[in-house]
Amino acid sequence: MRVPRAMPQGRRSGPVRPVSGPAAPAQAAPAARRARAPRAPFLLLVVGLLCGGLVSLLLLNAVLAKDSFRANGLRKEISGLRIEKEAKQSENMRREMPDAVAKNNEYQGLGPDWDTARVINPDKPASRAASDGQTPAGQERVPGTGR
Repeated sequence: MRVPRAMPQGRRSGPVRPVSGPAAPAQAAPAARRARAPRAPFLLLVVGLLCGGLVSLLLLNAVLAKDSFRANGLRKEISGLRIEKEAKQSENMRREMPDAVAKNNEYQGLGPDWDTARVINPDKPASRAASDGQTPAGQERVPGTGR
């Protein structure tokens, strides 16, 4: 025969009965399980949230790394295009030099026309102004506006 533990006077709810037989431990076990909440579902929830956060961070990092590689490729492409542009500008400037133009004219069989040469004389005014019959850029007449 088992005697339950003595409880303090303030907590006693009823008369104390002696517990006997093998049925006592079976009844005590479900009461103990009901008293505390199971921890496994909460732990699984926390671990699941942590794993989900980790996976989302890894995916975000992979997307940003992909964009970074693309940005580096575009920077290299822009740099190459800039070098190509500068080379073409240099080639154009070389071809526009007077000696290159003269050599190209000789190659094509062209030469200076000494018979109709126009000489600029600063003492004598020009026969016509450069702007005769021309309107300045941006000030052309617009039909229908009266301007």
